[in-house]
This record gives sequence, structure tokens and C-alpha cells, in this order.
Amino acid sequence: MAQKQYIKHLYEEEGKSLREISRIMDLSFQTVRKYAYEDNWNQDHLPNVEPSHHPLLGPYIEVIDRWLEEDRRAPRKQRHTASRIHARLRDEYGFSGKYSCVKKYVRKKRYLMSQQDAGYLPLAQPMGNAQVDFGKFVYNDGQDRKNDGYALTISFPYSNHALTQVFPSQNQECLLEGMKRIFNRIGGVPVKLKADNMTTAVAQVLKGTERILSDGFARFMLHYRFQAEFCNPASGNEKGNVENKVGYSRRNFFVPIPVIEDFDIYNAELFERCEKDADREHYKKHVPIRELWEEEKQKLLYLPEYEYEVFRYESVRLNKYGYAVIDTNSYGLSPELSGQTAQAKIRFNRVEFFYDHTLLKVYPRCYGRDTEVLDWTQYVGTLCKKPHAVEHTRFFHQLPKLWQAHLLSTQGKERKGALLLLSEIVRDGNAGLCDDTLVMAGECGRTDADSLRQCYYMIAKREYRPQPLRLASSAPLLNYDPSLTAYDGLTGGAKNA
Repeated sequence: MAQKQYIKHLYEEEGKSLREISRIMDLSFQTVRKYAYEDNWNQDHLPNVEPSHHPLLGPYIEVIDRWLEEDRRAPRKQRHTASRIHARLRDEYGFSGKYSCVKKYVRKKRYLMSQQDAGYLPLAQPMGNAQVDFGKFVYNDGQDRKNDGYALTISFPYSNHALTQVFPSQNQECLLEGMKRIFNRIGGVPVKLKADNMTTAVAQVLKGTERILSDGFARFMLHYRFQAEFCNPASGNEKGNVENKVGYSRRNFFVPIPVIEDFDIYNAELFERCEKDADREHYKKHVPIRELWEEEKQKLLYLPEYEYEVFRYESVRLNKYGYAVIDTNSYGLSPELSGQTAQAKIRFNRVEFFYDHTLLKVYPRCYGRDTEVLDWTQYVGTLCKKPHAVEHTRFFHQLPKLWQAHLLSTQGKERKGALLLLSEIVRDGNAGLCDDTLVMAGECGRTDADSLRQCYYMIAKREYRPQPLRLASSAPLLNYDPSLTAYDGLTGGAKNA
């Protein structure tokens, strides 16, 4: 409203032209003209609603209503205009009426549809509306260690259908990734999504229902075109359906304590269990949940053309050890880049590090606290400068077992030569050939640095691998009798011989 008032002020009080106002306020000329010329500011300024009878449109009203209802699920730019409806009626149904007739009806119908959407009582459960929440549970990581997990559930109160995905955290990347996966699974997007004031979605709670959204959540919401509604503070009961579903999932899907070694594999199985659960009878309507869900799915918004990629960027300065710190956890990159700034592309399950637009390293995302995440391949180049310190490094235990033993058995130039070769193997992207190199050299009885290098080249670089000799199975037969008279002369004749 303040913007409209300012347009009026600039036009009437300061005498600015419409184009000047458009430039000053960065608004379209049409918008500026609309409010500059507006004289009726009554709040209840309703559109003109035509009488309910439409003799010419009578046979076509059902078709028009169906198109307008389908438009609710389509992107705004791909919805029917009155002109497009008139053209389709003319071309597909032989409609001979005027465009103005169609325009008036479409205008009225859209107004009535908007009023219908706004008229739901708080207790009503409109089709296509959903609720979302996290629930905490405990899982076994496969190594007999208990960890906290977080189950993201989206429920649909009308049908009482719900889907759940689990993650190691409830951060924004996990929230958005879970929502995206559920949207893809159901093949649509909820019209409205209700949530509590989670910090991953809400940056600031204002008075009433006003919220300042986090940048990541706002982008996600705009991409998928759903409306977001947030509960009043400390009022989780306002999304009671998903609260119940979170408890239901914990009791039925996570008892006994599940073993989760791979979240992607477990989540695929969890989708199947959620779909199977839809065979239950609705607690109130006494029909299968699946039957209600199939009806409700028709009200979902269409998925966007492009899938949303869930990640966030963060600039990180590497310390003197070449560590980049993300969420208190240190990721080892390279001591050679100490003091430099790298870019971290942070996803829910991995972190990709870039320097000067070049990918340095991809690490699985760590969800511990103050944990060091190292990879020996990032440090072997620096280790060549200090070969005597090899057994004292924090990553020595990560080296292949054969190379640990070999390096401990060497010293001086031999150790440095072995480390230089190891660094070359890593730079070539052939870390998987480290053990093969040592095995081949051992079979030849030579493990010096030069022999190791030759064996590596024979394995990895074809130009250093000689072609095997092919020998005949037997000696060739001669088809002539050689003359030995010359030899007889040298020995004094055949008699002396």
C-alpha cells in the first residue's frame, strides 16, 4: 500500500510523468499508470460479476471450468488466457460466440475460485495441502554404533497419506533434498505447505503471520511454486496431522532400531514401505488411504521443467595445514594452498572443494563435531619434501598396507624416490594401481625406486609395455646341403680333417 501511495504522491504532488515514476520506482509503465489514475480506493473493490445465466456458453461451461481447474496446477505463464479459451472453443468445439462473452465468464469464474480458496475454515482439509516436519530417531550405522537420525515427513491431511525420508541432520540441505525427493516420488507439488518456524526455512519471525524466509528456502519455494504457511510460535498443534505421522513413522518404521549403512538405499526401501502403508483404512472416512490419495493427487501442482539442485556455496580460507573448516569439521586439502581461499559446494551428503575454478577434492560430508577428514592423496606431494616424517603423519595409516611396509623398510634417497613415484601415481589419477606396482616389482625381485617406476609405467602406460616374443614351436628345416669345401681348405684338406 505504501508503494501505491508513493506513486500517487509523485504523480499529483510532485508532478512527475508516468515514465519518470516508472524509472524511479523500477515498475512497469502499466502498473504506474494504474495506480496514478486510480480514484476508487475502497477496500471491497470487487470485479463486475455477470448474471449466472450464460445462454451461449451453456454447453461449454463444463469444458471451461475443467480447463481453469487444470490451470491451478500449471505454471502461471502456461495457464489459459480468456483469449486462448475462446480460440480453443472455436477450433475444437465449433463455438461461434464472441470473445467478450467468454472473457466475462472467465473473469467471474476465476473470482469465485479465488473466494472459494480463501473461504476454508481452519479445521477444513483442502485437497493438495500438506504439512512437513522432522522427527528424531536412533539408528545403527552397521558398525554397532548408535547415531541420531532425522526423519523428514510430508503428510497430506485430506487423505492422511504421508511419505518419509531419513537424513543424518535436519539442516537446510537435508530439508530441501528430502522435500525434492518426495515431490519427485509423488509426481507433483503441494499447493500449500505448512511448517513450524524452523531456522532452515524462516530467518526471522515477524508479527502475526509475516515471516522473512531464508534465501535457500525462498528460492526452493519459488522454484516449485508452492505457498508456505508457518505456525504460530510454540504451536506445533497447528500442524497436528504431520505431528501424528512423525510419531507413527517412528513406531512403525524405526522399531526395532534400524541398521542404516547407506542412506540412499534405506530411503528407497522407505518409500516402498510408505506406499504400502497407504493400503490402510482412513481413520475417519473408512475407505483406503490409497483411494483418497489418488483423488488428492489430481490437485497437486505440476513439477517444474528443471529439477532443483540442492546445495550452498561457502568461501573457506585454508589454514597452515591446508585444512578447510566446514561446520567445525576440518577437511584436508593441500598444505601448498595454506592461506588461500577455496570455494566449498556443500550438499547434504558431500562437499566439493574448488580452487581457481578447478575441482580439488570431493569429500563425504561429515556430521560429527571438530572432526578431521583427511585423504593421504592430498598430502603425498608435500611429504616428498619431508620423507623422514612419513611414519609420524596423521594420514600414514590411510596409505595402502603394502606401501606402509615398503616405506618403513626404506630411508634416505630410496624413500624419497618411492614417495616421488607415489605422488606421480596420484597425480595421474591411478591411486588404485599403487599395490599392483609393488606386487609386480616384488615378483621380479627388485623393489628399488627405479624398478618400481618401470613397473608402474608398464602397468599404466602402454608405450612402456614391450610386446611379447612369439617363438616357433620347432626349429625350421633346411632344404639344401651346404658345401663345406672351403672349410676343408682351411684345415689342410679333407685328409687332415
